[in-house]
Amino acid sequence: MFNNIGETALFLSFLISILGLFSFSIGILKKDDKLIHIGSRCVVSTFFLVTISLISLIYLLVTKDFSNFYVAKNTSNDLSALYSFTALWAGQEGSLLLWSWILSIYIFLLTISKSKSKLIPAAQNVILFVLGFFIFLIVFIENPFELLLQPPTNGRGLNPILQNIYMAIHPLTLYVGYIALTVPFAFSIASILSKDGSDDWIKLSKKWTYFSWIFLLGGLLLGSRWAYLELGWGGYWAWDPVENVALMPWLVLTAFIHSSMAQEMRSLLRRWNIVLMFLAFFLSIFGTFITRSGLISSVHSFAQSKIGIYFIIFILLITIVSVFSYQKNKKFLLSKEDITSLVSKENFFIFNNIFFLVITLTVFLGTIFPILSEAVTGEKILVGPSFYNLVNFPNVLLLMLLMSIAPIVPWKKGNLANLYKFVFIPLLISLVSGIATFILLNELKTSLVVLLSILVVAVMLKEIIIDFKVQLQDRMEIKKIITLKARRYCAFLVHFGIIVLILGINFSSVFASKYDVSLEKGETAIFENYKIELIDTYKKENEAKSILGAILILHDGGKTYILNPEQNNYKYEGNREINKETEVAIYSTLTKDYYVILVGENLKGNFNFKIHINPMVSLIWIGSLISIVGGIILFVRKREIND
Repeated sequence: MFNNIGETALFLSFLISILGLFSFSIGILKKDDKLIHIGSRCVVSTFFLVTISLISLIYLLVTKDFSNFYVAKNTSNDLSALYSFTALWAGQEGSLLLWSWILSIYIFLLTISKSKSKLIPAAQNVILFVLGFFIFLIVFIENPFELLLQPPTNGRGLNPILQNIYMAIHPLTLYVGYIALTVPFAFSIASILSKDGSDDWIKLSKKWTYFSWIFLLGGLLLGSRWAYLELGWGGYWAWDPVENVALMPWLVLTAFIHSSMAQEMRSLLRRWNIVLMFLAFFLSIFGTFITRSGLISSVHSFAQSKIGIYFIIFILLITIVSVFSYQKNKKFLLSKEDITSLVSKENFFIFNNIFFLVITLTVFLGTIFPILSEAVTGEKILVGPSFYNLVNFPNVLLLMLLMSIAPIVPWKKGNLANLYKFVFIPLLISLVSGIATFILLNELKTSLVVLLSILVVAVMLKEIIIDFKVQLQDRMEIKKIITLKARRYCAFLVHFGIIVLILGINFSSVFASKYDVSLEKGETAIFENYKIELIDTYKKENEAKSILGAILILHDGGKTYILNPEQNNYKYEGNREINKETEVAIYSTLTKDYYVILVGENLKGNFNFKIHINPMVSLIWIGSLISIVGGIILFVRKREIND
């Protein structure tokens, strides 16, 4: 019954979305409010129908109805209710349905909003077009309600590496951020097509861009944490193609959030902002295409499917429409003022955009290189981390330098003498810190990162101290000072989090150490300043898997840590050709992580381990959370003050 309900609701939602597109298009052209109202009703109906379809599939997954092919592919009798639910986005069909549902929520919220902007109907039409495409894919290409004539007694089960609490949250978080980009993209298209000479689309998009940025960063954080805990390789970022396609929209969106301030404050960089928003949306759709077409090898990607050609057509269509609309109406996008000084905040935003785009282009080229190499040579060549690290490191340093200077540079025209005077003490402190780091660690890259990190933090602190000193002299309350400068201080908080994140990435990648150890029960091994002892081993078995585990004690100076790594062998395929999964043992401190992987038992009866000592990894998670908190405060605050 639920198969029929879900499938019928989906088909009806497709028909109604088509009706809504026609109603909006004709209503906007003829300025007919009745037709626009019909389009809005279609949006509401589509949302409820897609919701019914989603609930139907969730019910089938949780109750493990193996007459449904998608359920049989992605669940099994032993799977818990939580992971049966998360199987919703474990496969192609379910993830597309989830994508459509989230987008239907966004357009529904836009429809019931109280905004009277003339851009709303056109934006609804654009979003409904995107939603209609995804519903089309589900209805006609990737149906999650396909039935099996002979249902099995047990399903194939969920991919073992997806049975992790972070992976239960990570894809959903990324989806929420990814899909939210559709709304500001729709506003940008609406602004162009309506020949709107105002900056209303920037104001309408502001909350949506903050929202998307927060969830994209949160998704990247959760994905990195999952990779660190679950994949058993000792790292958190491998420049995997699917990691890259999640990173690229975030990079462009970060550039847009900075650049949009110039348009909001002075009606500058208007063309820049349109292009950046087009690019961010394009990259979100491109990322969806890459992960679902199977073109590039990845631990995340789905098997090669039939939807690739449809995505290519869709990407080409939105690219052509976007470029054509921009070219035809770009005279309406001229900035109302000119940038008159090299030393100005708005000019620094241009540098900021360039550096972010260079990093994005680097990641994009590295991601598609396997496709290009296969097309030219017939061999798929993957680009390694060394390429990304080598090319992006100088750009990251330049962005850090901008991060230290841009916040204190005034609009319109700055004074180099005043700028130098302000940064002299912070620069002196940072130079001393960088030189001291080089003397202590003899590592140039780390010294440069520390130098610029201290510079950014010192400049922010000096700015805050001066603000409070001036305002307190005028007997202004601290709460009022913070309210007055809320946007600025939130930006400082985000920047501080990014600096902490960069420090964590640098120290954990440059100073990590790895060891291979083979032990028999009761044996001890010594490496550098560490000693590790294998206390016990065990074997267990349940309905789903066989478990090989070990209990070790690691000694670091006067401290001891108990670690319990495991290796699981699943009894079913789990949607992958491999069925082995590692449960890493990690003991985390603020300064370092003790990371132990049980490789297995060798022919001599010894147990092989890989041991990683990863310094300062905690700064990655702490820095990301600080930036997310700053973004959340920016998103939820009601008062918008231009400071």
